[in-house]
Amino acid sequence: MAVYKSKGIVLRSIRYGEADRILDLYTRDAGLVSAIAKGIRRTKSRFGGRLEPLSCVDFLAYEGRTLDTVTQVEVLRSFHGVRENLKRLEAAGGMLSAVRALSGGDEADRRVFNLLYHALDALEGRETGFEAVGAAFALKLSILAGYTPRLDACVSCERDLAEVTGEGPLYFAPPLGGVLCAGCRSASREAGLAGDSYPLEPDILAALQDLVVRPIREVVVEEGLEESVRRVVASHVLAHAPGNAASSNASFATPDRRTLRPA
Repeated sequence: MAVYKSKGIVLRSIRYGEADRILDLYTRDAGLVSAIAKGIRRTKSRFGGRLEPLSCVDFLAYEGRTLDTVTQVEVLRSFHGVRENLKRLEAAGGMLSAVRALSGGDEADRRVFNLLYHALDALEGRETGFEAVGAAFALKLSILAGYTPRLDACVSCERDLAEVTGEGPLYFAPPLGGVLCAGCRSASREAGLAGDSYPLEPDILAALQDLVVRPIREVVVEEGLEESVRRVVASHVLAHAPGNAASSNASFATPDRRTLRPA
């Protein structure tokens, strides 16, 4: 059995048997990995509290048929401040769900690992604006996964959005991956292609555009717009999650708190 060492961020921890836990980690070198930590729930476990969800760890494991087995762990960053604050934890839960929805299985992408690490760092380092970090993370993750939302032009006619100002409201169409002008939205609805589209206010569009280009530590969403921005981003992620599974839908919309229990 091949033994390997990697860095990973613990996404989920589930009780298994009398003393073990099944872990999902997003690793720097192997992408999404499922592994078992044997005896972790015993009082004298050598792991202690080193595999808590959200923790960034260095770990040693050996490959198995279905699950790898973790044998050694060193905590690099616990992100304790995220777990101890409800609002930070809710934002982090949404980010972890987005990773699970959009990750490419065992295909490693260090950019995703780095993005998640810096997003958790941004959450821990601020006192407000947690939803802005979560939304920015999901947008940037969508781009890395190849699902860049079209926010500068109509996704159908490709006219710059500045050119269609005054022709009617703009709409966001999750299945089409971007913004529709009023004319194209009408045509798309007649063709049955944009039934899930909905109005997109100019200030929401501007906020989304800013989240894409601004470094994640600096993202800000104007007070009162956070929930609307979050809903647009969530609809985009869910529309393009591989398989569009109902389970991914549920986990992103309402993060399962059980996945964030301490190990």
